[in-house]
Amino acid sequence: MKLQFTKNHLPYAEQAKLLQSRNLTVSNFDFAIKKLSHLNYYRLSAYFYPFFEQKNSFKNGTTFEDVVQLYYFDKELRNLVFYAIEKIEVYIRTQISFSISKNSGVFGYVDENIFHDVSKHASLLESIKLETRRSNEIFVKAFYDKYDEEYLPVWAMVEIISFSTLSKIFANLKESYRREITKEIKIKPFVFKTWLHTLTYIRNICAHHSRLWNKILAIEPMIPKNQKVFKSLNNRKLFFVLSVIQFIFISIDDEEFDFKSELKSLLGKYPFVDIKAMGFIENWEELEIWREL
Repeated sequence: MKLQFTKNHLPYAEQAKLLQSRNLTVSNFDFAIKKLSHLNYYRLSAYFYPFFEQKNSFKNGTTFEDVVQLYYFDKELRNLVFYAIEKIEVYIRTQISFSISKNSGVFGYVDENIFHDVSKHASLLESIKLETRRSNEIFVKAFYDKYDEEYLPVWAMVEIISFSTLSKIFANLKESYRREITKEIKIKPFVFKTWLHTLTYIRNICAHHSRLWNKILAIEPMIPKNQKVFKSLNNRKLFFVLSVIQFIFISIDDEEFDFKSELKSLLGKYPFVDIKAMGFIENWEELEIWREL
């Protein structure tokens, strides 16, 4: 039998008092009220659990500031990961566009013959049409004002579709295309397909400001058999994804952004954070992709 929901509205001051009653030290009441009014108690509650001695009871000495600092760490982590995934996304958009236009022409993605599953291809074309119609980009309007075409050329199309649609295009392309697109990354295309799916999922977590730091992944990336660096990592934890990102950056030789240094700097800024909750292993910095040169 389901229960009736009985919780009522609580003013910010009462929310702070509730936390005090649960053994959380609130030394600056005004600060606590201000943060609760900015961050939402429910959002912040996701960061309570590492500090609990038992359910709804904080460990002795835990402060409101401790909880807020963990929130800020997660916020900075999301920003870092979002930026890193954006760079990977742009790279994949470029490779997909180049491979299709080179091998099948500028409207090659319209041809079902370069895809594995015809029904999925039809669904992709519908998504592309929808996202094209929704686009406010000036270049889209300019193209259709000038040309009598149903679809955009592939290099324009990849710039307006979502990362999710892009990931589905890669997943459904025939093997020769997928091999060409991933040739610099040196990961089997069927493995990279799962990586893209996971990166799309992680990007959405970041974009919607959801908790990331100790997330158990709902969409697991495949562990590649030909790269031993991943064998000791838990592919349901965030460190696996961070390692995927670093591996890709090393593979494509991106010189503009040092993800490794940025991540290490962030961890150094928040030394109290339990990185094992993210799947970090002992001596992780000795792994080949994380080692300082």
